[in-house]
Order: sequence, then C-alpha cells, then structure tokens
Amino acid sequence: MITTYPTLLKKTRARDNVIILDDLEFVFPKEQLEAITNAFNEGLEVEEIAKLHKRHQDEVFLALFHQARGGKVKRRTYRKSTLLVPGKVQLERERRKKCN
Repeated sequence: MITTYPTLLKKTRARDNVIILDDLEFVFPKEQLEAITNAFNEGLEVEEIAKLHKRHQDEVFLALFHQARGGKVKRRTYRKSTLLVPGKVQLERERRKKCN
C-alpha cells in the first residue's frame, strides 16, 4: 500500500521550480515491470537488466524502487569484500593447498 504525503513545499512561481528526471521514462508495460523484478530477484544486476530491456539504468532502478515499496523485491545479502584485506587471496591459496 502506498501512502501519499502532503506536500511540504510552499506555493511558488513556476519558474522557481525544477522538474527532475525529465529525461527518464516512467511508464512500464506490466509485463516488462514483472520481468525486471523477476530478473533482479533471480540475481541479475541493474546494469544487466537495463541492457536486456533496453532501458536506462536509472529507469530500472526506479522500477525496482517502485516494486520494493510494494514488497515485490527480495532483499539481497552480500558477502564481505575481500578487496581491503591484504594477502587474503594468498592465504586462501595456501589453505587450499593444505587441504589437497
């Protein structure tokens, strides 16, 4: 369920406002929205989904954001990065050698 919130902006002249994201398309066919959601839930990354559906990455992100608000996107878990641990690759190789 999506809740609407009252606007907090004061009434201003139109020239004082900025329309954001005007270069993006916000309309998705239902089938495409479902396919994007399913692809993400199956583990594809936003960049891959955007290429697959020929959409801008930001449009795919916004589609997933919309679906997440409706509870249709599965939460992902990520492993800790080993990039910041010096020598971890070498330690892993040594551990594998000992097991063989």
